[in-house]
Amino acid sequence: MKKNTMATAIVAGLAGIAGIANISTAVNLNPDGVGQVLLYPYYTVNGNNLTILSVVNTTSAGKAVKVRFLDARNSREVLDFNLYLSEFDVWTATIFSQADTGPANITTTDTSCTVPGIESGIFQLPTLPSGQRFFPFRTTFFTDYAQPALTDATRTRDGYVEMIEMGSIPTNSFFGANLTHINNRPADCATLERAWLTNGIWTATAGTEDLEAPLGGLFGAAALVNVADGTFLNYNADAIDGFRATQIHTAPGFDLPNLNNANSAVAGIVTSFVFDRGRLITSNWRTTPAATPDTAVNAQPVDAVSAVLMREAVFNEYAVDADLRAATEWVVTFPTRRFYVRSAPLGSTGGTIAPFTMGFANGPIGSALGNAGCERVSPRIYNREEDTFNVFDFSPSTGQAQLCWEANPLWFSRTPPGIASRTPIFGAPGLQGTGTATVGPLWTGVPTFLQLFGIIQKTFQNGWFWLGFYDLNAFSPAGIPTPLNRPQLVETTLPTGQADRFFGLPATGFWALRVENNNARPGVQGFYGGAYPHRASRACYKGAFAASAPCD
Repeated sequence: MKKNTMATAIVAGLAGIAGIANISTAVNLNPDGVGQVLLYPYYTVNGNNLTILSVVNTTSAGKAVKVRFLDARNSREVLDFNLYLSEFDVWTATIFSQADTGPANITTTDTSCTVPGIESGIFQLPTLPSGQRFFPFRTTFFTDYAQPALTDATRTRDGYVEMIEMGSIPTNSFFGANLTHINNRPADCATLERAWLTNGIWTATAGTEDLEAPLGGLFGAAALVNVADGTFLNYNADAIDGFRATQIHTAPGFDLPNLNNANSAVAGIVTSFVFDRGRLITSNWRTTPAATPDTAVNAQPVDAVSAVLMREAVFNEYAVDADLRAATEWVVTFPTRRFYVRSAPLGSTGGTIAPFTMGFANGPIGSALGNAGCERVSPRIYNREEDTFNVFDFSPSTGQAQLCWEANPLWFSRTPPGIASRTPIFGAPGLQGTGTATVGPLWTGVPTFLQLFGIIQKTFQNGWFWLGFYDLNAFSPAGIPTPLNRPQLVETTLPTGQADRFFGLPATGFWALRVENNNARPGVQGFYGGAYPHRASRACYKGAFAASAPCD
């Protein structure tokens, strides 16, 4: 079925559907970095790091925002709260830890309203010796593993962040007046906190009082700061716009809204816009499973979000130059994976929905269950002078290149890293525990060296890396052609005709680089760093990969 341009994005052939979609009412990854949903691919408090977050409201209306932190292993929620921004407001916060094995915590000196109040408030929170309040991350939802290292506070120390606008708050409303700043402080944040008490007005009205449809206009950033090294690795949050057409305002601690709550003005349908090499791909997704057997039964709103994040491959640079003492780590995060992987009892694996193929890992490293959650990938490495060699396996070796977690740190190294080592930039943990309590590394090792028969044949100091999620030219570790052709994410609104088929995985992330200078000036050692978003390629066809009409 042929779909037209942006002006007619809702396909005419949908039975009983009439409507026109525009850029504000279709889910899209906004290239300008402003939207209703912000995704921060990685935070860490390991390796002497702390993480600084910021979010900016560019509109003249107040904002109700759900702030949610998820762990790096299996996207288990470690903290959420509500943030209320006044018009043109900025909120900043710091994620830190007080001990090497302690939980992550969040603190702020920013006066913007949160519920519960972090900077100040009616609810009791622990304090630092200075008297500054902080909010500890929790381990409540760590029920997916039996190993102690994955059920205690250390698992909160790395992960990723999502911020979702729940609705806009008119400045001239009751709650708008209370969150608007007067002399650099909101008029009365305590009023917003009390509104969520048992007898509060937001509790009584399911959060609808003074809440209107979300308008977007949020942008954000984060920085991984290592005070000891003097490095500041900053990146911009991904911005998804057109996520919802109606408000969904919930109490702090409530699981909704999440990325599976996309909606539109057309009941039962969510449209996505994907920009690909000068083309606009318009796809339509059911928000509930269809009753007829000839339509996909796994339809869910998050499909529209996955579509705009879908990548055939991601690629970026690396540098491990010995004379610069350079360190390179990537982050590859799958922010929607938890909606396609079903939980299962301890000692078993869960089912999956396309495009993912593996359930959550749930056993000791090296066991069948321990490797169950890993998605196969296809890597290609190049230096800066066109030389290349095949990377068949990552470390620790599992017999193939694969990524096992929701937020994956990739450690590029010139020599095989020790399996228990921590990564040099993020401090991502290596092998933990012993016996049945063993937990595999969070990091994945990417060799920049070619090793044959135990001997290193060549080593690349710098270049670029291609990480494929769908690759018909992939090879097995034995050098045998073994295509990587996982199931597609298939458009779910068409009872007949040719649906859009997205090939790959929904992913985001960045490259982090740190270099050292032992002679910055006499007696002074210098550290420098930067973070660079991944580039990517997309693949969307009406049928077979590269052998059918492209999506439109």
